[in-house]
Amino acid sequence: MYTARVRAEAEPSHREIGLALALAAGVFAVYAWGSCRTIYVGDSGELVTAVHLLGIPHPTGYPLYVLLGKLWTVLLPFGSVAWRMSLFSAACAAAACAVLFRLLRRAGARTSAAAFAALLFAFGPSFWGEANIQRVYALNALFVLLALGAAWRWHATREDRSFVLTFFLCGLGATNHTFLGVQALAFALFAVAVEPRVLRRPGLLAAAFAATLVGLLPYAYLPLRSLADPALDWGNPETLASFLDVVLRRDFWQRAWIEGPADLVPIARDWLASFGRELTWPGVLLALVGVGAGRRLGWPVGLPLLILLANVAVLALHGSRSDLFLWHRYYIPSYAMAAVLAGLGCEVLLRRLPRAAAALPFALPLWLLVTGFASFDRSRYQVAEAFSSEVLRALPPGATLSASDDNVLFSLLYLHFVEGRRPDVDLVLQGVGKADIAPLHFDPDRDAVFFTHHPNWEFPGLDVVPVGLVFRVVRSGRPAPEPVLPALPLAGEDDPRVPKDDLTQNLIAQFHYMLGVTFERRDWARAQAELEAAARAAPANDVLFYNMGLLYARNGMLERARDAFLRAQAINPRHLPSGTRPRASDRLAEIDAELARRRAQGGD
Repeated sequence: MYTARVRAEAEPSHREIGLALALAAGVFAVYAWGSCRTIYVGDSGELVTAVHLLGIPHPTGYPLYVLLGKLWTVLLPFGSVAWRMSLFSAACAAAACAVLFRLLRRAGARTSAAAFAALLFAFGPSFWGEANIQRVYALNALFVLLALGAAWRWHATREDRSFVLTFFLCGLGATNHTFLGVQALAFALFAVAVEPRVLRRPGLLAAAFAATLVGLLPYAYLPLRSLADPALDWGNPETLASFLDVVLRRDFWQRAWIEGPADLVPIARDWLASFGRELTWPGVLLALVGVGAGRRLGWPVGLPLLILLANVAVLALHGSRSDLFLWHRYYIPSYAMAAVLAGLGCEVLLRRLPRAAAALPFALPLWLLVTGFASFDRSRYQVAEAFSSEVLRALPPGATLSASDDNVLFSLLYLHFVEGRRPDVDLVLQGVGKADIAPLHFDPDRDAVFFTHHPNWEFPGLDVVPVGLVFRVVRSGRPAPEPVLPALPLAGEDDPRVPKDDLTQNLIAQFHYMLGVTFERRDWARAQAELEAAARAAPANDVLFYNMGLLYARNGMLERARDAFLRAQAINPRHLPSGTRPRASDRLAEIDAELARRRAQGGD
């Protein structure tokens, strides 16, 4: 039945196209209504800056996103560049839902089952969370589903062109996100399993390989553009070695959370539990029905299952703690496959229910829509822009600002290079590629040099002092400069209508932590209030509590320091601070030893 249906749908009718477009338009309207009008936290500022400047963002360079995004912002000449790129994500996400709908219709699912699956995926928390901000994951989902559709068509028809097209789409999609390379391997295994004769067809294999290489051509953008030295040129990928460093993310693999095979258990447990949140548990049950009935009905459910397993396996091998347990956006390919399987399960269910019950499954995506809208309405979001605006406002004319930390640096990139804020400021990008930053040469008596984070260096005759949201370098022994404090509270912090994801919480905490550090020597009561506000803002930020422990310890508050290090240790037992500083557990041992020494001496 599946094969016959695919052949019958080789040329979709105007009605079928109209249904897919209508579904995409409805989903796009929801995404666009709640889209982020300004820059978002995390990678967003850097990606939008790369689009605007035609630069090179962090590995893997994302050339397809940069090039398509640039074209989109030119064709959509209104609103901020950040908002235009939010709408680009919305368009890609809506298109992915339409592709999912068409994929299931070609597989023989009725309209209601296909629409159910598309909407279930559309309003899943992780996918929706990426569909109205400036990131690469909506475009990635589109290519994941396009490649799956071509692979299913090959399974049904055994047409060589569908086989080759699948590898082309995987190659092209890999220039936006390398997961499509993993999906290509999954399809190769699937194809050999169902049609071993493909291994005896060198011409077909050569064509597939050539198609993959053609799809990968956007990567040529990286060295070619790097030769022009754009303002954002991560890794300077002009040589073969530096190019491979960027494309293969060589400097990122050391962040892996996994330490041994036993760690696969909590990773798998978290991954499996996430499906209930993303599809609802009834949706998961329908996906299991789709798997169970798939083989009997001729549906190629083996490929979605392979993609699911490949997704979690690759992430387990290199994902950090945040990648694995906090940010489930990396599992969006898994959720897309599960939604496809849920659509097949819905088709099986609807065949056994009266026609009047066809609308019943739509209760699941409707529930996700109603309960999720407030969490993904970013239309009032201003936190990242407000923070970076205050940083720039505090700088004197002609200052040098050395910025680090993706959450802080990237929104500064956007305001400085895209919106032209403070062109008099020399913005130094710390950590952008292996070259990092050139040595700073300055006269502290004449040059105003600032850091967004303490540089953790010690030079005789120089101090690094907090002056609000930044640190300033001054000569030792000179009076500390007066801080430039934020003129207003951080926009959106106290507005319950502004959703605050993990990265936003961390940025709000950074705002209060820096004020706490600034008032540490001036007004301890104010400092304590700011530190408590930081802890409330980001209760799951192990780095924050580690730094708070250091602050309390240097002020002799060992019990409070101990509590802070314990909190950091509880949040992340594998906490690894930057540089060569000890772990939270090591700090705890130091604190306990000092407390024991004091007790032995009869002190407080």
